[in-house]
Amino acid sequence: MKKATLLICIATLIGCADATDTQKADTLDITFDYPAQMWEETLPLGNGRLGAMPDGGITKETLVLNEETMWSGSEFDVSNPEAQKYLPEIRKKLLQGDNLAAEAIMKQHFTCSGGGSVNPHYGCYQTLGKFVVDFSEMFSDTTFSGYDRRLSIDDATAITSFSFNYNGKNAKFNREYFVSIPENAIIIKLTTENAPLKFTMDFQRDERAEFIKADSVAVMKGILDSGDEETEGVKFFAKAKIVKQSENMAIIAISAATDYLKIIENKEHNDFARIRDGVERIINKVANTDYAALKQAHVAEYKKYFDRVEVAIDNAETQSVDTAALYLQYGRYLLICSSVNATLPPNLQGIWADAIHTAWNGDYHLNINVQMNHWPMEPGNLSDLAEPITRYVEGLVPSGGQTAKTFYGTDGWAGHVLANAWHYTAPAEDPSWGATFTGGAWIALQLWEHYLFTKDEEYLSRVYPVLKGAAEFLRANLFEYQGFLVTGPSTSPENAFLKDGKRCCVCAGPSMDTQICQEIFNAVCQASSILDTDYDYAKTLKAAAAKLPPMRISPKGYLQEWMEDYEETEPHHRHVSHLFGLYPGTTLNTPELHTAAIETLNRRGDEGTGWSRAWKINFWARLGDGNHAYKLFKSLLTPVKTTRCAPDRWGGTVAYSGSGAGTLPNMFCSHPPFQIDGNFGGSAGIMEMLLQSHEVKFDGTRIIKILPAIPDCWKHGHFKGLKARGGITVDCAWDNGKITDLKIHNPLDEKIEVISPRQ
Repeated sequence: MKKATLLICIATLIGCADATDTQKADTLDITFDYPAQMWEETLPLGNGRLGAMPDGGITKETLVLNEETMWSGSEFDVSNPEAQKYLPEIRKKLLQGDNLAAEAIMKQHFTCSGGGSVNPHYGCYQTLGKFVVDFSEMFSDTTFSGYDRRLSIDDATAITSFSFNYNGKNAKFNREYFVSIPENAIIIKLTTENAPLKFTMDFQRDERAEFIKADSVAVMKGILDSGDEETEGVKFFAKAKIVKQSENMAIIAISAATDYLKIIENKEHNDFARIRDGVERIINKVANTDYAALKQAHVAEYKKYFDRVEVAIDNAETQSVDTAALYLQYGRYLLICSSVNATLPPNLQGIWADAIHTAWNGDYHLNINVQMNHWPMEPGNLSDLAEPITRYVEGLVPSGGQTAKTFYGTDGWAGHVLANAWHYTAPAEDPSWGATFTGGAWIALQLWEHYLFTKDEEYLSRVYPVLKGAAEFLRANLFEYQGFLVTGPSTSPENAFLKDGKRCCVCAGPSMDTQICQEIFNAVCQASSILDTDYDYAKTLKAAAAKLPPMRISPKGYLQEWMEDYEETEPHHRHVSHLFGLYPGTTLNTPELHTAAIETLNRRGDEGTGWSRAWKINFWARLGDGNHAYKLFKSLLTPVKTTRCAPDRWGGTVAYSGSGAGTLPNMFCSHPPFQIDGNFGGSAGIMEMLLQSHEVKFDGTRIIKILPAIPDCWKHGHFKGLKARGGITVDCAWDNGKITDLKIHNPLDEKIEVISPRQ
């Protein structure tokens, strides 16, 4: 039996002996020749609000469904009234070099009340449920042939088709699925040839759901757990209806909604009737629209985003089309499908989850993960998908302001590591990983990046208070240490060092914090000048920035992760936070610091979780080492380990074993388990290998680097539509490693200098 086309591509790329096929040059399809045997083999469809993952089963089709606001939990007060009074003592211990004592005080007194992410109020992102279409009545046996299941990234549709025996005749079954962007509905078209179409359909959910079923309609509704008995949770309602049917054809429409937005905006709930009415209006509109028109409108709306970028790369090593182009475009596909029309930005799983309790609550980690989710947005020519993340960060500000006042006694707003749909911003339950307080500033910098790419001053004016508030908090929480201004108490995200032979995390002035301070202070100073406001405050930030500690290089040549050259407990730790200033930041910008960054990365190693490997692609691309970036890309594509059970009619039942970072069969990135930031980070890394625009000269000239980090094996290729900062669009073609065609569209007349090692 053949493997999925995608995995054959990956096997070819990394040199597996059993590779027998490659991705077709003229398609952007992910294909399988067997039904999905696990969720990680199903194909993701979405329109920002709804997600669907069909498995292409023969006698029974199961679609795992998602609705982006299916969040359990509720807003709750995590204030810790006693925390602030212990802050001076914690900092005193840090000044004395007694990090262990500082961490002990934090564990006892400086955490959120109520247990943080383990509190039922914190909640989690949940699957909507399953939609099952049972075709058993059509099949006298399960013999079939010509099976084809594929996702077309070009037009955001999926199909399943196969032939089967029906009463001695060769019959065909075709299924087509898409999640309509214009209509906010999941559409399924079923057609048969030489056999009547017979099926039943129903919703399934493991908890908190009621079901109603009729001949052509299935309904599911429920209320999610709020975290306590006195608070009402999020209500949800889903409906499926056969909107057209004949002997050989049926069209099913599914839609769903919750009252999450009503809760967030007005602190009250919609009744079920109001939610139901909205869903039924959608279903009725679909029922009154021709299928061809529905599909055409969906594809046209999707292509409005997707077709802006074209990439093709020939790999001299494999003598084939390189999988990097597919991976880049798949990242853009996932971002469109989890952001367009969305209320919330993509979480740790985008919008695709198959469980009631998703891994890590399916939340928003602010120590890299939600930021990485948006790295391909700007260079990938998807700037107009910035509204969900912008609105979400704006929503964190009131809660973050309360966190700043309650825990630190300062103005501004703060975000730590954890964030969720309920605007959680407080220190988490364990300071060893939850004390990092630069998460708010880091995610605010994503909004600054949007301005840099678009030069939209109206947008900058809107988000300036967010940027300024993040800077205000950090400025207010700097204190003198070894003659410099540093943050603290903080951590270098999730990493630890040895102090007096014991594991410790809490410190003063971790390198990442200092770099984030430099970036956010600089952003606010630039913004104040552009908007002609807050000049005195900008001077205050510049003065503070001048007192931040310089980056320190260890006698062994690597960049120090902490101000002290502590010994790490995990030298190969997945986070490489002290290189934030290399990527996505820009403060590690001298030859000396680049040399130290190279030593740091070599010391850290090329292994790590899926998203960690993706981050390292971007690091090596910034350093101009395309061969090493490509090595990391191949590592990111490593097929994860699976367990194959006894053979069945499809050649084996596959169960994901949960081990191994890399890529799952449906091209989802494995942390492990699935975590979508690796997909987004890897996509951004390939763009970074092709085009860079982060450097600016002292006179304001922006440097546009063309093909700054392509590997030796990318001899031929082209890209169109990638974006550079300043609203600039770049098209490029190269042959034998040399640029043969270059077009730069500079509509805002930015002052630029174009350079390339491939000229």
